[in-house]
Amino acid sequence: MPWAARFAASLALVSLVELLLAEVLPAAGRTIDLFVLLVVLGSLAGNSLQGVAGGLVAGLVQDTLSTSPFGLHGLACCVVGYGVARLSQRVDTGQRTVALLLVAVGTLVHQAIVLGLLRVLEVGGLGGAVVPLRVAATTAVGLPSLWLFNRAQAWVDERRILKQGRARPR
Repeated sequence: MPWAARFAASLALVSLVELLLAEVLPAAGRTIDLFVLLVVLGSLAGNSLQGVAGGLVAGLVQDTLSTSPFGLHGLACCVVGYGVARLSQRVDTGQRTVALLLVAVGTLVHQAIVLGLLRVLEVGGLGGAVVPLRVAATTAVGLPSLWLFNRAQAWVDERRILKQGRARPR
């Protein structure tokens, strides 16, 4: 399955979970940033174009689901996706600690951009006191998400190898 289809399916799932969290557990919905987590996990492959495109699409979807000005999260997720993709080209993201550090830094950068733009636009928003909690909560959710992401990637690679093994040219 191409990257765009996998990302679109993941984005639909994240949107659904975000809507459910907002209804069932509003405090958790405001604290955990699943869209940034999706952008970071999607950018770990190191493809800058996928990081920017995925960040823009995920951010715009997040903007439609939130009450913030349209394009605010789109820009912030775009920057995070590009930054994580560029860093992934230079460091080994196969280690869990590095990937979790990228999730934490990506969430922190996203929050800094959003809060900075809200201040520049003079629009009310989240206070800066929520940022450490949001970074910690998103990183904590990132650990099992990273494990699931790695397991799914290994399954896809295994299926690809098996498929290539059966379809040998004669």
